[in-house]
Amino acid sequence: MLATCLEVRYEEGEFYLSQRVKKGTRTKYKNGYTHSPRGFGWGDNFKPSRLILYIEVDGQSGYSWIDRYFKDTVGRLTEKRRKEIISTMPSIVKVEEIHNSNGEKYYVVSDADMDSWLSKTGL
Repeated sequence: MLATCLEVRYEEGEFYLSQRVKKGTRTKYKNGYTHSPRGFGWGDNFKPSRLILYIEVDGQSGYSWIDRYFKDTVGRLTEKRRKEIISTMPSIVKVEEIHNSNGEKYYVVSDADMDSWLSKTGL
């Protein structure tokens, strides 16, 4: 199905250390953060940066995380690269609707559209 692109938004990642992490604590994911033990009572807490494409499909709004594609093909998303990606956003992309185990739906942009977007950026 075709989707109209509304905007691309960048959310910065975060990282901080925490104390009082119990022995035997396992790495877990909660509220967008990954919490993992570091040792000696310390733990890492981090949230990855996200590049989000907001779209409209059949009159309903949705979003797609596109950062993984650009991070894998180009590398680190520096400010200059982010500006180039945002400025060359296509007006229409082909998406696939996917439902997860919780019944929530999300969209995945087709590889062909992502490849053409990358070629427009010149990165």
